[in-house]
Parts: sequence; structure tokens; C-alpha cells
Amino acid sequence: MELRTSGDQLVGTAPAGGPCQRPVAQQVLNGSFLGNVFIGDVTLCQKGDACSESATYAVMLFYNFEERALGGLVKMEGGCESDLLKNGMLVLRALEQGASAQPAAAPAPERQVQAPTPASPSGSAAQVAAQRRLEAVDVPAALRQGQQALAAMNPLTASQQFQLVLAQEKNNATALTGMAVAHFLRDQKLEALKFLEQARGVGNQQARAEAWFWMACVKRATQESKVAQEALRRAVVVEGWSAPEGNALVDRELLRLSNEGPNFDALVKQARGRKRAQGRDSQGAGSVSP
Repeated sequence: MELRTSGDQLVGTAPAGGPCQRPVAQQVLNGSFLGNVFIGDVTLCQKGDACSESATYAVMLFYNFEERALGGLVKMEGGCESDLLKNGMLVLRALEQGASAQPAAAPAPERQVQAPTPASPSGSAAQVAAQRRLEAVDVPAALRQGQQALAAMNPLTASQQFQLVLAQEKNNATALTGMAVAHFLRDQKLEALKFLEQARGVGNQQARAEAWFWMACVKRATQESKVAQEALRRAVVVEGWSAPEGNALVDRELLRLSNEGPNFDALVKQARGRKRAQGRDSQGAGSVSP
């Protein structure tokens, strides 16, 4: 694949032939960088009984400076697979100091077809990312913007902000929970649960409370009522979670939990009746206070 950049924009063009047996060269990757985080979409050839020959998926990829590789998880439609992925991961590695890259999990094509070089100044993704080592992130500001995006139910923007934080502080519990909620909003429940497990393991009591609350929301959505009720009990009774005021997203989830039955409703009323500590108002998924 040939990767070309213009500013923060990245475009990937796959050659004719190759693992997907394309008749002509085709643009298959398009998006932009935030630091070393790429947000965009990728078109993959796929197989499966009820799957189209190709499909386009939203992706979040990360550039590894040492390995000169761009990679991340691609969540495909149920029952679909792609030979370009390995365990659900897409990894593009630079072949040489230039603008070409190939999927690490796919066999190299017999013939490398280069797309025409754009007239505007551009270079390889590796060159551009290497030239702009990740700058220090204003963590409180990024968390605040991420939480505001969640409150507006904009998971893509929220993910961008939380990833910037995690690139600098990999154990930031608020960012981990925020990423979980972003995945939840995109109906990616397994990914949401993985981030919540991490957040519970590294956060303080307030962070654990937020993670348990969202665990309850995810488990309710997967129709695991007993697990959801226990998670909500842990959040409210054990960790002291309280419902923020004026948060439409949290209010929506509280209503859904309350409708699950009297035991849920009692816990929701307890959470609503408890005031949050001063200075810890939630902006979205939870508090941005340390």
C-alpha cells in the first residue's frame, strides 16, 4: 500500500492485484492524524457467507515510532473476516524510507504498484509522524473536551481526546472510562468492557465508582440483568457513586436502568439523592477531577 500525507491528512492507495485481487489501484485508507493517533476509515476485502466482497470501517490506528508501523483494531461486521487482519488487527509497516507500506498479516504482492505522487507537498506517514514526536498534552483540557463530546454523544471526537491522554498517561482512569463509554456509544460492548476493567484496576475510589456504573450500563445492554444489578450496587453502595446533574447521557442510562425493575430503581434513586462532592461535577462519563 502507498501512504501519502498532506498536512495531517493521510491517504492510502492499494495496488492492483495483491491479496484482494483488485483489478486497479484503489484508495482504501483515508483520515487524519492527531499526534500519533490516526482517525479515519479503511476499506477491506472480506469473506463470509453473508458478507459483501469489500466494506469500509471506521478505525483508530496508532503510529509506533520505533517499529515504523501504523496499527489498530478493526471491528468487522458479525461473521465477516479479512485476510488483511490478524486477530482483528490491521498493521501497516514501512517497507523502506519512502511512501509504501503493506499489511503485516498479508503476503506481500508479487508486484508493487505505486499510485501517482500528488502535486502538493507530501511524504510517507512514517516520515510525517516521526518528524512530529508527540507533544505534551494538556491532560485536564483533553479530558474536559472528551467528556463534553461524550455528553453530546459524539464518540469519535471523544475517543480522539482520550487517546491523546492515554498516549501520555496510559493508566489515566478517567480517559480509560471515557474510551469505554465511547465504545459503548458505538455499540462496541466487548471493547467497552476491556477499558472498564483497566479503569477499575488503576483508578481511585471515584474512578472505580464511575467504571462500575458504566459496567452496569453495558451489562444491561447485553441483557445480563443480574450482573448489571451487582455492578450498579457496587457503584452506588460500595464505591459511593452519585448521579451528576444535567447530563443527558447519564440520565438516559439511569432511566434505562430504573426500568429494569424495583431493585434497580431503588439504587438509581439512591444515586440521584446523593450530591456529588464540590468541584467534582461530571462533564460526561464521569468526573475529570483527579
